[in-house]
Amino acid sequence: MSEFKEIQWSSAADKVAIHHASQSSDTLSWHDNALHVMDDFKTLSAVELPESTLVSDAESAMSKTARRYACVKDSSDKMIGLVALRELHGRKATQVATRTQTNWKELTVKELMMPLSALPQVELSNLRKSRIGDVAATLKASGRDFLIVINQEEVFGVISSLRIAQLTGESVNVFHLPSSFAEILSAVNHKEVID
Repeated sequence: MSEFKEIQWSSAADKVAIHHASQSSDTLSWHDNALHVMDDFKTLSAVELPESTLVSDAESAMSKTARRYACVKDSSDKMIGLVALRELHGRKATQVATRTQTNWKELTVKELMMPLSALPQVELSNLRKSRIGDVAATLKASGRDFLIVINQEEVFGVISSLRIAQLTGESVNVFHLPSSFAEILSAVNHKEVID
């Protein structure tokens, strides 16, 4: 991993438009171009969910499309976050339901999503010059499983650590970082729990 470098990224945007619109089945190397592991929304439509979508409806939408994440949009149709399928039944869902004294089925994707501002975002032009290993280094440095690819102020695509593992046969060792006060407290109080 030491030969790869982190791609310049930021978390400046808190909402952006989603770009609308083949992956090879061969095993890739970490030295191959990073574009090979991107879910390109020009060729593969994003699963887009309004922020008020109930988790059960989100789970159904992702299952129907065989996707492991969805883009969460606000009322102005801008992407404000990303929700992973595994988070719908994860620890955060349990914590939110308990804290708000709400039934799981009444939770919304907005309550479980990772805000766009908490995810690493790279420009498509930088990604074109990068290797898969560079993306893995970026995910590892950011402590996130997803990398948002931006082009002309639109989300052009998403790269996930799971997609990298599927296409290269090598996992990305991401150490998840707490992003809110509640997550920091939970991490301190429950050191034995690992995402």
